[in-house]
Amino acid sequence: MPELRPRAPRPAGRVAIARPLVPVVAALILCLLCRTVAADEPIEQRMDALFGEHERYLAFFQELKDAVIRDDRKAVAGLIHYPLDVFAGRRRTVVRTPAELLKRYHEVFNPNVIRAVTAQEPSALFANWQGVMLGNGQIWFSGVCAGKDRNTPCADKTIKVITVNTKAPGG
Repeated sequence: MPELRPRAPRPAGRVAIARPLVPVVAALILCLLCRTVAADEPIEQRMDALFGEHERYLAFFQELKDAVIRDDRKAVAGLIHYPLDVFAGRRRTVVRTPAELLKRYHEVFNPNVIRAVTAQEPSALFANWQGVMLGNGQIWFSGVCAGKDRNTPCADKTIKVITVNTKAPGG
């Protein structure tokens, strides 16, 4: 039987990385570098990469901003996907219909949300796989399927507001 010898101790300060982890760590670093580059690209390119288009998303943003500036509550209510999730800090409420939104308009579109919408410039929009964010998350909008089944892919999406965060910072 061969003689087993203890391994020599590693020099101080040297960390052992299992060889199978090296490609994983390298891939993670590359992904982080790619994400940084993607965040700096123009919003039109970002939307094209995420949603396959940008014109309709930017037009929706401008329509929403114009309606909020005019205080056209009925127009705003028509730009919402119902039921709408409304967050006030950790508290979540749901607005189920346009009529309910009109009754609760000042609660949902409070001064913080209105400031965020009116101050937002199209070039400073943020987009990811969840949709497009205004301000610091005061409003999220995205393409939604007209059908009831969210698990079935749809050919034509309608862009609507999907979430309002009334206590998002800033604005």
